[in-house]
Amino acid sequence: MRIWVMMLLVLAVVVTGCSKKNVGGTASPTPGVTVQPSAGASATPGGTSSPTGGAAATATPKAGDTATKDEPLPKITKEQADKISMTGTYDDVVKLTGAKGKLVKDENGKKTYEYEISNQPGYYVQLVFFADGKISEKRVYQK
Repeated sequence: MRIWVMMLLVLAVVVTGCSKKNVGGTASPTPGVTVQPSAGASATPGGTSSPTGGAAATATPKAGDTATKDEPLPKITKEQADKISMTGTYDDVVKLTGAKGKLVKDENGKKTYEYEISNQPGYYVQLVFFADGKISEKRVYQK
């Protein structure tokens, strides 16, 4: 008799625990927190400054342009790729590598630039930047 009571009790707990729904809950772990761009960050990752101090007027290529698909990827060394800091900005990467990168994706406010690693054939680096120009992701992969 005790076993039946215990089984009934366990079944009741399982059924009530599984039937509860998340009413009014949010998927965000920290509700009410918004991300603000940092002060002094450029509005777009393409904003580089000229030697005279003013902003250089450069057009950022679109991710789907046919002209950019035919262009070869800018080459950087593995050492340069290793020196790219996750706390850096697009301008820091351009200064470090001497290359602007090839824009391969522009969606949801993030821009993805790709580089070829010159001293490791078949390896590539993708850098994803937030809208404020800060690095979001860094991926080294092999094609």
